[in-house]
Amino acid sequence: MKIFLLSDRGLPSRPDEIVFEYLGASRSTAAIHGAFWSALTTLIPTVLNGLVFIVTSRYLLPRDFGIVALAFSIVSFAAGVGPTAFGEALIQQKTIRQSHVDSVFWLTFLSSVVLYGILFFVSSMIARTVGQESLVNILLIVALKIFFDMMAVVPNALIGRTMSFHLAAVRVAIATFFSSIVCLSLVVAGFGLWALAIAQIAGSAAACVAAFWGAKWLPGFRIKVSSLRELSHYGIYASGNRFLQTMNLDQLIIGTLISPTGLGIYNFARRLFQMISDIVAGGFTSVTHVLLSSLQHDQEKVRDAFLMATFGCSLVSFPAFMGLAAVANDAIPLIFGSHWVSAVWPVRFFCVIGLMSGIGVIQASLITSQGKSDWWFCYQLFRNVVTIATIFLLYKRGVAMIAFALMVQVLILWPVTLWMVSRLIALSVLNYLRHFLRPGLAYLGLLAAVLASSAMLRDWSPVWRLVAEIAVGATIYSGLIVALCRNQVLFFVRTILKRREPRAT
Repeated sequence: MKIFLLSDRGLPSRPDEIVFEYLGASRSTAAIHGAFWSALTTLIPTVLNGLVFIVTSRYLLPRDFGIVALAFSIVSFAAGVGPTAFGEALIQQKTIRQSHVDSVFWLTFLSSVVLYGILFFVSSMIARTVGQESLVNILLIVALKIFFDMMAVVPNALIGRTMSFHLAAVRVAIATFFSSIVCLSLVVAGFGLWALAIAQIAGSAAACVAAFWGAKWLPGFRIKVSSLRELSHYGIYASGNRFLQTMNLDQLIIGTLISPTGLGIYNFARRLFQMISDIVAGGFTSVTHVLLSSLQHDQEKVRDAFLMATFGCSLVSFPAFMGLAAVANDAIPLIFGSHWVSAVWPVRFFCVIGLMSGIGVIQASLITSQGKSDWWFCYQLFRNVVTIATIFLLYKRGVAMIAFALMVQVLILWPVTLWMVSRLIALSVLNYLRHFLRPGLAYLGLLAAVLASSAMLRDWSPVWRLVAEIAVGATIYSGLIVALCRNQVLFFVRTILKRREPRAT
């Protein structure tokens, strides 16, 4: 990886005057190439995780998944308090010095020590509170994830800042492959739910080592409070946003008030949604944030880059999420086992949430990259409060009703993000919505084709009916996209195939 080391005067300087500059030229081309590599970063691990998910779903019951999900929810809540989003602040800051990266590293490392210590002492009390005594040991194992995730914050930020997304792809692929091998080996050996927990820790450890290797950076001791203060405004609000996104209070409440089995069903639907979301938006999210941060003083370029990312994301969001919703009745029991039939409708509701989430992550990248992380924090805070209230009100009605209510909530709150976007890029809401029109029309064609195929082939076996539905839907959607969005698709293809222009040094 090439990190640009330039002083403010362009001459060699004392270590703390070194700045880590953004990529100097051809940002849009680099962003498209970065989207390609980031797509691989999410596609490869998601495919591997999907295979592991299918195997473990056949070996383990919803209650097993619920227990592990509850442990991860508690750890995610604790980790969310940590300053992990200071890595995003390192990306958003125009120039950073050695004291910035050293200070953030030791801040995150010490935070991980404190958080693990707290979980160690309160684990028994937590297990009694949620009524699951078996949670204690698995919680202490899962909590080790905090150390590895916190230590990887700075090297991941340096990789992202220089748009070295090929290194991120390698790092994630290594970590996922290692985690998958560990999980499958332990499941087949009969370790049950422990396989899920241990594999996650193994993956985080491998990802941490690979991040340092990719960044070719080791922490020093040039720690300055003033450097943290320079990052604090963005970092604090971004950390707040990260906490709201990762605290998983919904799973904590469901696991406690309903049952581990209910949480297993909910987590199953949520995990499918997250896996697809990673594939759909993962290739755009990190790239878009870096690109928009580097262009933040040029509104016209910001608008063009944002709309390009929005179109690209919507192009794959519609068939991925809504296609799954259309075939869920056949796909879920066939692929994961009949004991997951009760997850069909929650999966469908989460597919709608996922469709909005795929668009929402691009909106979030725009809002936070333009220094408005406080806007996104307030929105996320309100949304999480409404989510928690919804679950408390409806938990007696079951997981499917909760998922339906959360879907309705997302749809109702979407206009708020439309207003934020229109303010930042000086684009009317109507013109912004036009960018979803053609992918939306293509999806309607897909939906009609899938429903017609399902009705015509209802006497076929579920396997062949599912294959036919997917084949027909994919063919119709691809044809309509080529017909309706030919120029935009050709632009993406040509840019991906275009050779990188030389970087500025």
